[in-house]
Amino acid sequence: MHIEPERHRTPFISLTPLIDVVFILLVFFMLATRFGQFYDLPVNVQPADSINKPDDKWLVIEVEADGDLNLNGVSFNPDAVADRLDTQKSKVWVTVSANATLQQALAAVDAIKAAGVKDVQLELLP
Repeated sequence: MHIEPERHRTPFISLTPLIDVVFILLVFFMLATRFGQFYDLPVNVQPADSINKPDDKWLVIEVEADGDLNLNGVSFNPDAVADRLDTQKSKVWVTVSANATLQQALAAVDAIKAAGVKDVQLELLP
């Protein structure tokens, strides 16, 4: 009896289903991706030597060098700005000391806007 060994055939792997799956995933991620839109924080900046100065309608807050806010001689954290604001005055004039960073100034303006103040004026001191 003569027994021949089985011939090993190389398996045929079709790449078509793999290409189809990759293409479907590509289309899915292209359609599902939402490109974020960045929103600007509107800030009015006045130089320190400008003609416009705050009058009695404005509530004046100063941003100190350490990032704290100063209102009528009382220093407080930007997180507590909602408790300190006068609800009768809807305009806030923010003066930024020369040693304060831009991040501290914008954090103060952001906290004031989050407290519900619509009109915020930013003044940069020399």
